[in-house]
Amino acid sequence: IVLFLLPVFSSSSCIYPDLKEYPEQERTLYLFNFANSTFDSDAQVELNRILREEIHSKRDFIIVDDQDQASLGLYGEVTLYRKEGRLYDNLRNPTRYELIVGARIRMRDRDSGRVLLSSEESVSVQYSPREGFPETEMQARQRLLRQLARRIHRSMVAAYRGRYSGTE
Repeated sequence: IVLFLLPVFSSSSCIYPDLKEYPEQERTLYLFNFANSTFDSDAQVELNRILREEIHSKRDFIIVDDQDQASLGLYGEVTLYRKEGRLYDNLRNPTRYELIVGARIRMRDRDSGRVLLSSEESVSVQYSPREGFPETEMQARQRLLRQLARRIHRSMVAAYRGRYSGTE
């Protein structure tokens, strides 16, 4: 049984491959500040910080502070941030909420000017401050933005790999 599971676990690591096999200079990234077109005042600031942490932890792209040193640039805009009630008590007060966030992202090769990635990503999470495993809105928001950052990072890796394989 152990010999059977070993190939399964080793092949599952290929689902999320890293980019360390590519030249380091070509993986330098300047992360522009995300724009915000929602009524939530600081969602883009938190997303920028969390996305920076996600990219840094995976070490696929090397984030640089000077835009002239980067071979790639990532732009983004938070286009949707919403909180909706999902489950109500007898007095029609929400007991469970859903947070939804959407972002438009674009990754560009600085040398050629070619757009490697242009997509919209969205994520939703549900939470309840009173039932099940209680969670505050801020905790749920952090979880939401972490999931969005992971999704953006996966799209970036796929687009970068597509640059070399000839697919887009």
